[in-house]
Amino acid sequence: MSKLVSVETNIESKSEKHIRWFLVVMYFIQTFVTTFPFVQGHAENGKLASVTAFNLLVQPDGYTQKGDIALAIMGGILVVFPLVCFFFCLLDRKSKIKWIVSGSCCMICAIVITFGIGGSLGFGALVTLIINLVCMFMTTQGFQATRMRERNS
Repeated sequence: MSKLVSVETNIESKSEKHIRWFLVVMYFIQTFVTTFPFVQGHAENGKLASVTAFNLLVQPDGYTQKGDIALAIMGGILVVFPLVCFFFCLLDRKSKIKWIVSGSCCMICAIVITFGIGGSLGFGALVTLIINLVCMFMTTQGFQATRMRERNS
């Protein structure tokens, strides 16, 4: 009499697991970095004014000018994309979708920080940009680890 044994054929390797958890921690840190100043500039009274990604998304004065909606979309990208990547990397253990989502979100966030936001970049934007570059590198490593595991099995 034979036993029925459920064997998962698509189990992640140790290197994939380490990379995935590293990305989870980095995206968790990146969600908190969105509360740091992203854009710095001079206000009308001559003082230095700083804006966070949350202030770009939800503007306290409302959307009064044409450019405010574009800034809100950019703020939404900077706030929502790290959360999406966090949950994809946390919950997706088997497929390659986490690597695709992580890579594309990192690219889009880096493009928004580099080219989208006007003014001088603040501390939060620089830290987020560095985290995105590190996550992009680790995403390619994770994709390669998945590819090597599939090739060897």
